[in-house]
Amino acid sequence: MPEPDAQSHSTDVTVIGCGLMGAAMARQFAKSGYKVAAWNRTHERAESLAGDGLTPIESVTDAVRASPLVVTCTSTYETTLSALDPVDDWDGKTLVNVANGTPEDAEDLARWAATRGAEYFEGGIFCYPQDIGTAEGTIFYSGPSAVWSKYEEALMTLAGSSRHASEDIKIANVLFVGISAFFMPAMTAYVESATYLLDQGVDVETLRIATVPPLQVITYVTDEAVAAITSDQLESDQATVATYAETAEICLKAVQGAGHRARLLETTVDNLKDAEAAGLGELGYYSQTKIARRD
Repeated sequence: MPEPDAQSHSTDVTVIGCGLMGAAMARQFAKSGYKVAAWNRTHERAESLAGDGLTPIESVTDAVRASPLVVTCTSTYETTLSALDPVDDWDGKTLVNVANGTPEDAEDLARWAATRGAEYFEGGIFCYPQDIGTAEGTIFYSGPSAVWSKYEEALMTLAGSSRHASEDIKIANVLFVGISAFFMPAMTAYVESATYLLDQGVDVETLRIATVPPLQVITYVTDEAVAAITSDQLESDQATVATYAETAEICLKAVQGAGHRARLLETTVDNLKDAEAAGLGELGYYSQTKIARRD
């Protein structure tokens, strides 16, 4: 691992925060041949990682001092700042933060790091702890290309499908927020749907088979949606917003009639009706982009 000139360190990388994700990252760094220091507010968690290239350190100041690269993986930006507050000397250090937060959080922490003389890099995690170290695991990074060039090899060991998304420090968090705004409602909608189907007597194997076609459709309609939105070509030779609104309302009536709340489906009906009211009824589904912004 590259190190700043004229500094010696006892380890290659320090991981701050040893929850499920932080612990997975610390283990993966060590598995990849890096010497790792680990710190956690509850020291027992860091101690549980001891061995095979992993050294638990009780003082956060000593943990940061130990390595040129410091990766923070706490629950929020507030807990990250609280944990790092005692550390005064950041000379020659690179701080990579992968806590979940807003784009504004990323910019605030970048300013905090700059005032302390640290290089700063941001990461947005798009995988589960068990995916760390796999080819499919993904972390999107943003920040200066020079920092990415210095630590790309080490950071890529964490998740094989990772990439440097932008020089703009906030973009990793923009991606995290935007994709989460799709993924979490989609998962919630599936939980609502599966609950309804199972309650209505659909067996598990049939449910599994029935789920596959719509998931396959999503893999190509996302590209289609982006193309339509960016080109403003929102007409469709398929079903229109009005047709979708009618169909969605029929489904909502049936699901609610069976005693289910169906909140995500209810919101979908509301959005489609709003699009109709805005004069988009004869356009395609993606024309809802015209009502997506609050203005």
